[in-house]
Amino acid sequence: MVQVIVVKKILTDKQLNEIRGKKLPKGYFKRILNTDCDVKTEEGEILLKLRKKVLPQKLIDEAYNNIIEFARSTTTTRGLVSGRKDKMSGQLSVKTNEPIMSNIVGYFDTISLGYKNILKKQNRKLPAARHTAFLKNQPEKWKRFIPFVKAIDTQYKKLFPHHHQDQLKQAKKTKYHIKDTAFTTVTTNLNLQTGVHTDKGDYGDGFGNLVVIEKGNYSGGYTGFPEYGVAVDLRSGDFLGMNVHKLHGNTPIEGKEGAYERLSFVSYLRENIVEKTKGLDLLPLDFFNNDLTKKKIAEYKRGNYYEKQLTRKTGLKKKNGLKKKENTKKKTQRVTPKTRKKKTRS
Repeated sequence: MVQVIVVKKILTDKQLNEIRGKKLPKGYFKRILNTDCDVKTEEGEILLKLRKKVLPQKLIDEAYNNIIEFARSTTTTRGLVSGRKDKMSGQLSVKTNEPIMSNIVGYFDTISLGYKNILKKQNRKLPAARHTAFLKNQPEKWKRFIPFVKAIDTQYKKLFPHHHQDQLKQAKKTKYHIKDTAFTTVTTNLNLQTGVHTDKGDYGDGFGNLVVIEKGNYSGGYTGFPEYGVAVDLRSGDFLGMNVHKLHGNTPIEGKEGAYERLSFVSYLRENIVEKTKGLDLLPLDFFNNDLTKKKIAEYKRGNYYEKQLTRKTGLKKKNGLKKKENTKKKTQRVTPKTRKKKTRS
């Protein structure tokens, strides 16, 4: 039987705000969960659901072998997750953030600077969304990674059926979603201690999730909610459903350098992708190539890949036009003798 745990707030809003973006110290959480459980707040809101050893080992191994090389790439663009602020301004930026191994796979709704430069040289506008580099450049590895994502989706559906149903309905509105799942995107984090943060850009009516693949020996890396003083010791094969819109983070990962890996995955639906790409075709895999022929470039310029930004403006013009005609008609009526006569009678 799954244990149900009720937790109380232990931090004020002011105290929470003070640790936003900061990394939690070793030993921060006094309550670490490592068995199947559901955790609720005093108000009855689900905070998390933990299930141990529910993901098949075969899929775990296949996913690791195909994604690990890409997951080792570094970036400085992850905001609060990077957990480092400029000492003078107190702000996070790509100049002050420390490089971290955090990457995205699947589909995304922003365009990298490199891709923008390619399109600018070819005098082409930006598409509404795109394939990530891993999907585009390593399609065979991507195909072998998908069964792992489907296994995550299965646990999500089992533990949060209503959230999953709503999210899947949204995912099906766009071609930019991972087939047979309620997700568009997966974020990978390798050996990463995040700053305390909330997730942004995901579907608001869905529910967050986290899984890890571990190699070697390490301790720590407990994922939890400072507001409630509770964390989870998440390990290979486990599934964690969690409210990612509440401040959360993980403690330091401790182990001999180079002797361990903690690879985590967050699978989600990018809300902007759904809004931007309804009715649009998927980009061809060679869309951003530098060496496209003029014929291909012309073909892609005419393609159905771009957000319809003029629809609302056109609608407003039509509406305003109708209002203008109505006003003109009313104005004409006011100066006719019949209109004056009616006004005198009233």
